Amino acid sequence: MFILLKLAFLAGVTAMAGYFLFDIYEEFRQPEPTIVSYGSVFAKSNFSDKLAVRAKRQVLRGEVTYWQVETPGGAWLDCAGDCAETYRREVLDFWETQSEGGTGRAGN
Repeated sequence: MFILLKLAFLAGVTAMAGYFLFDIYEEFRQPEPTIVSYGSVFAKSNFSDKLAVRAKRQVLRGEVTYWQVETPGGAWLDCAGDCAETYRREVLDFWETQSEGGTGRAGN
């Protein structure tokens, strides 16, 4: 029984190490995303009268294309489907989203 637990633990550690090593490999293989296009997004808070028009960009990393929306500090958030909804949940309604029991991440 104890040997089976050791093997299960070792298998889990090996799987996690493989996952992280693959992620590091992908970063070195394609470290910077290629910007494909730009646009803008309009977001409105569900809890106040806050409005925002923010830049969004479509990026290509490896063979994956996805959208990002810019935060007021200049960081780029990966859009979880709809960029306006991502910006609303992550920035405009961040604290209200936390009180809903979510993580603040769009789609949760």
